[in-house]
Amino acid sequence: MPESIDESVSVDLLSNHLTKRNYPWVIHWRGNRYMTVKVGLHHIVREGRTLYHLFHVTDGNTYFKLRFNTETLGWRLLEIDTTE
Repeated sequence: MPESIDESVSVDLLSNHLTKRNYPWVIHWRGNRYMTVKVGLHHIVREGRTLYHLFHVTDGNTYFKLRFNTETLGWRLLEIDTTE
């Protein structure tokens, strides 16, 4: 079952100009480093004038739901799921 987190995190973004894809590559949270191995879903949501990019990624063991704020350029970890 997903656990709600809603904390600020640092994210290394990987940008590929050939495929025109950008995605979270490494998540830095609570002193740990999680390298993503797969992006499951990416969608865009608008709340008022703010545009958010939502990413569902996994490091192979844990699933993360991340939100990128295009106004502040900040990342938030919204949920994690360690269900096996």
